[in-house]
Amino acid sequence: MTLLDEMILPKEMQMMKAFLPFLPANMQKMLAIYIKWMELQYTIEYFQRHIPEQQAPDMGNLMKCMKGLVPPEQQAQIEQFTDIFENMDMYRDMFEGFSSAFAPDQEGD
Repeated sequence: MTLLDEMILPKEMQMMKAFLPFLPANMQKMLAIYIKWMELQYTIEYFQRHIPEQQAPDMGNLMKCMKGLVPPEQQAQIEQFTDIFENMDMYRDMFEGFSSAFAPDQEGD
């Protein structure tokens, strides 16, 4: 389940999605179509009541969101990228503070 599924779908629909592969093959197609139709209706209804909010375009957060969606062999790469972005932010903050400590005092101008 994605975060959108969890926000939009009632628990009953989430359970239907989870049970789908265990149903007889001849029922899976019809139930899958029904689920998708209901998901569309729930999505439209949700966004009529809630104003969408854009997440900050932070690469670290994006990598965290992608982590559970990629194959296991790529998850290690995602973790490395997440660490890099987190460390970049830390180093940038550290160097900004460090460089401002040695910047010439501009009060005498």
